[in-house]
Amino acid sequence: MKAEFLEKSINLLLQQNIKISINNKFVKTGKLILFAIKDFYLIFTLHTQHVKKIVEIPYPYDFYMKDNKVILSYLVNKFSANITEVENYIKLLSPKKPNKFFNTCAEISIVEE
Repeated sequence: MKAEFLEKSINLLLQQNIKISINNKFVKTGKLILFAIKDFYLIFTLHTQHVKKIVEIPYPYDFYMKDNKVILSYLVNKFSANITEVENYIKLLSPKKPNKFFNTCAEISIVEE
């Protein structure tokens, strides 16, 4: 059910110029041509100045729509269902150099021209 809602939310962004950012830091931009969910990744095909780029983003723990933006949550408390003990274990086990999505939110929004 949630996967269908995520797919419908992102399908609204197809053929639009989008911006992907993590913690308000710009990551990628381009026209969203294709979107697919494969294994544990969201796969975006963006058209950027005569070049097609494929962007793979891990499947989020939670997501929601807000002001024509899709917010992807990778926050540890969403993964742990707000159980403090589990949260603490996850933070203790995290690597020295965590993935850029660790304990953050990503935002996919339409670029206004």
